[in-house]
Amino acid sequence: MIDREAIMRKIDSLPDADLKKISKFSSSLEERPDTRKHKADALSSVIGICEGPEDLAEKHDSYAY
Repeated sequence: MIDREAIMRKIDSLPDADLKKISKFSSSLEERPDTRKHKADALSSVIGICEGPEDLAEKHDSYAY
């Protein structure tokens, strides 16, 4: 769990130059797109479209060669 009070105490003790850096960083977090959404990669988009076990783990050599 995040200890917000400890973070705030650390921020309160920082010099102004570091506070400017934190301000820029927090702004960049607010502006960036949400990267937590799942994006399918090329491999996961083709899983299950061929014959054989779904994960191709069983007899993988026979499928590869």
